[in-house]
Amino acid sequence: MLKMIGRLKTHYLRLHLQGKTITLLFATVLMALCLQLTLHAGTSQLLFDMDGIRDPGSLAVKFQDTRAPVSQLIASQLSEDTQRVLVGYDGISDPSLKLQEALLADLNRLLQAGPLYDAQVFADIELSEETQVLLAQNPKSGDALVRLNRSLLADVYPHELASLSAGKRVADKGFETCRENLRQIKLARENYRASNADREPQWLSELSPEYLDKKALLCPADTTAGVPGVLTEGASDPTLPCSYVYEMCPSKKADQEILWMQEGDMTPIVRCEQHRLNLSIAGKIYRNGPERTIYNSNKTGFSLLDDFMKGLRVQHGEAFLKTQNSRQKLKQATEKLIIKQLVPAMLNVFEKEIYTQFEAQLGKNILQTEMGMDILKQVIVQARDQIKEELQSQLKARLGAEFLETEEGQDILKQLSTLFPEESGPSGNGKIKVDFRKQ
Repeated sequence: MLKMIGRLKTHYLRLHLQGKTITLLFATVLMALCLQLTLHAGTSQLLFDMDGIRDPGSLAVKFQDTRAPVSQLIASQLSEDTQRVLVGYDGISDPSLKLQEALLADLNRLLQAGPLYDAQVFADIELSEETQVLLAQNPKSGDALVRLNRSLLADVYPHELASLSAGKRVADKGFETCRENLRQIKLARENYRASNADREPQWLSELSPEYLDKKALLCPADTTAGVPGVLTEGASDPTLPCSYVYEMCPSKKADQEILWMQEGDMTPIVRCEQHRLNLSIAGKIYRNGPERTIYNSNKTGFSLLDDFMKGLRVQHGEAFLKTQNSRQKLKQATEKLIIKQLVPAMLNVFEKEIYTQFEAQLGKNILQTEMGMDILKQVIVQARDQIKEELQSQLKARLGAEFLETEEGQDILKQLSTLFPEESGPSGNGKIKVDFRKQ
């Protein structure tokens, strides 16, 4: 385009020297070409470059985990080629150059394709002041739209994508070493489980020295050198210095298994609070972020209920269950956190997982037969019975037998039962043990 403009200018000079004047049409064409060139240059400066994708591995994992509404929105608009490459990514190794280039090309295409903002999809995302100002302008096209779209993506993936206002990327101290530590922990955990009948280690220190060098338990950014309780409050490894929070340690295991039921294989099992890195149960590494609650918190409905009960104890003392007002508050909290939120989400995830594994093991055709559907129904009924028993056990452990004997407690148990309708399943004491984990 520059050459074209140069030729037009030369032609104009020749005409001028010959005493001829440029026509209005010629001037209009020249101005239009110059304007297009200016806009093109401006837009290119708003697009992502390779440095703008700060953590392509974490970004790829989040595009794989489309339960987050925003990630689902973006991932659904990726090209077929990018989606094919994305499926093959293991979530823990360094992303290939092909995957990085594919993500870069698609992100830049999406920046220019049209508005990304959807009020419902972005409802739980805290938008920066810059984004809010741009959003108020309601751009539909051009540089303003590109700028808004990029600002939105930076708000959603702050650790993975750089905003326009961000300075030159400065690598976090020891980030790559920490990531490598999590890779080593993942491999050690797999080898440990293979040698111990699929049992999880109680502590990360159990992995050392047979499966893991103890140096891998220390994050380079941990100035305490793994002093127990400083970074791992409530989960301090009793044997070795450890910088990482292990979510399957004895004090956290029960809550983590409930969270696992609810959230699936993206549930964090090892966390680095220094670098905001998580190693998931499925063995994938990703950064904490606002686009899905599970990336930030390991709080289950029961953990939140524990916190609520602690608050009641602080206010009313250990005898707080003696007052009807406190019992009513506890009932309301249990209804909200367990009955209305945790249990429905858990059942939804479990039944989908049962269906998927049933289909994978026996084939799609079995589900088209009466016998296959009957077997599936029986498995679901028995799995639901197991979930109900576990929930009742958790309620008793958390709320106490005394509370469950009160009018408020009995009402909670009644509400729980309504979520598990009585259906006839196989008789006898032997229940099918369903392993819902993706191996």
